[in-house]
Amino acid sequence: MLKYLLILGPFFTMGQGLVFSEYKLDEAMKAAQNEDKLIFVDFYASWCGPCKAMESSVFSKDRVGEFYNRSFINLKILTDEKEGNALAKQYGVKEFPTYMYLNEKGEIVYKTVGFQNEEKFLKEARFALKEKKGFVSIEKLDSLYESGQRELEFLSDYLKRKYEVKGPQPEILTSYLEVLPRSQLLTEKALTLISDNVTTVSSEGFSILAESLYRFQAMTENQQKAVLSGIAQSKRYSFKEAVKKKDDELLNTLIEAVYATSYSQEAALAEERQFRYDYAKLTENFKHFSVIAREEAERILHMSDSDFESKTLATIKDFKKNAELRNLSPSSGQYKMMMDGLENGAKKSASFQLAEFAWGYYQMTAEINELNQALRWSAYSIKLHETPANWETYAFLLKKVGRKRDAKRAMKQAVKLARKMGIESGTLKEAYAKIK
Repeated sequence: MLKYLLILGPFFTMGQGLVFSEYKLDEAMKAAQNEDKLIFVDFYASWCGPCKAMESSVFSKDRVGEFYNRSFINLKILTDEKEGNALAKQYGVKEFPTYMYLNEKGEIVYKTVGFQNEEKFLKEARFALKEKKGFVSIEKLDSLYESGQRELEFLSDYLKRKYEVKGPQPEILTSYLEVLPRSQLLTEKALTLISDNVTTVSSEGFSILAESLYRFQAMTENQQKAVLSGIAQSKRYSFKEAVKKKDDELLNTLIEAVYATSYSQEAALAEERQFRYDYAKLTENFKHFSVIAREEAERILHMSDSDFESKTLATIKDFKKNAELRNLSPSSGQYKMMMDGLENGAKKSASFQLAEFAWGYYQMTAEINELNQALRWSAYSIKLHETPANWETYAFLLKKVGRKRDAKRAMKQAVKLARKMGIESGTLKEAYAKIK
């Protein structure tokens, strides 16, 4: 009996049905190599209803357990946890449950998504074993690509496989689009490959996605998802590159792309404002920052109590809708904690934003008129929602304009409030000492 247990390896349980090992992924890869098996991986989330249904109605079946326990090394990865979340990102998991069949090198041999009944789950496992027999490693595909292989089906498979392991592959995407017939540009397969691998708004892939918006309503749901996902990814990568290089020209190209792909003028303006603000903040470009900060701050200063209340109620409504979709119970501690955090949420959010604008001015300018303007925002942020951090920002601004006595009083208030709230005040005391 002991020998039998050692062969099986470490398991969570020894009951009937599918049994998951306690291996880490690297340990499972070694075992897979030694036993010439695939690794079956269940990526799941604690809030996922279909995941729980699979657990109770499929994994528990004797036939499922007999086949999977014999044929695979089974891993269960909870994506709520840090390590599991990192693996989910590494393997591009976007839906739950996601089931992957990996080889001994951790490469994806086969993948399925969503709830499956017993018969389908077993059928998918047999497909995975069949795929294993003809599976070509990434190393071999790399070698073929480097040697000049550019046949359409090869590039399609190579692009998909490379993306699953390494993320977006814009260079291979360019090669793929060079041989892809125009008649296939808007197929679900092509749009998915473009969406996964496009990384800039200046690329041919992005142009294809943007132009496809004219036929958006005639597309399938999967085609629509691919188009929107690819457009969003292109903007995100372009923004990161603009910040990295402090490239105003690339930022302007991104803004042009925003207007070319937004569903309304209002949405485009909001997206432009956010990109310009984040760019200015991250690059410490005061010229850009001040334009956005002044506009947004004045908008907040002119909001009435009823405006804030309406915005808070809308946020609560959205939260309840999302909580219901995630099966988050109103009686759970997490739900109640999040609801408590949404109370007066619009004022809290506005307070945080004003304080951030004020702190940006503190860091980026020495012009007295601009600092006095920031003081006005900082004071109003405290009025909206009093926090130690808001008082600290106010104190530093006061010191910078030469009002040291007022700055000391503001820092004392920050420390006093921190103590009252049970927040560690050591760093605030250090800041107070510097002001002295």
